[in-house]
Amino acid sequence: MSKQNTRFSAFDSALYYLTFKDRTLKEICSKLKEKGYSDSEIDETVLKLQKYGYINEKNYAFSYIKSNINKKGSKLITMELCSKGIPKDIILEELDEFDQQEEDCILNMLSSKYSDVDLEDDRQVRRIYSFFARRGFKYDSISNALSIYRKNIKIF
Repeated sequence: MSKQNTRFSAFDSALYYLTFKDRTLKEICSKLKEKGYSDSEIDETVLKLQKYGYINEKNYAFSYIKSNINKKGSKLITMELCSKGIPKDIILEELDEFDQQEEDCILNMLSSKYSDVDLEDDRQVRRIYSFFARRGFKYDSISNALSIYRKNIKIF
């Protein structure tokens, strides 16, 4: 089903959709398909958007990671970006720049959220691990941050 009697072309619709926030290639294609544009119109539009630099999955991944790295772990971010259609190699490449930041994020959250928790209680420590694991943080990052946090607490 083609949109022959419409005011807007597929390109115009895609531009309008991009005015609110950056989108991935998968999001643009599904939105245009939802609007009833043909596959050839969608392909032509996508090529034009990429040519003008309106769709750049590497930049999208970088900005998404940058805005979410302080709240979510790399595993959760990877899963979310994969669901948005970003290739895994791009995600891993962009995550490399933020690898150390994950431990720092855990340390910050430990000091603000768990400052009054007894870290000698195994039950409390398991709850802390579970909290960070649900947010997609790697087990190694959680362990390293927790051991650093424990050392810093014993100093004071």
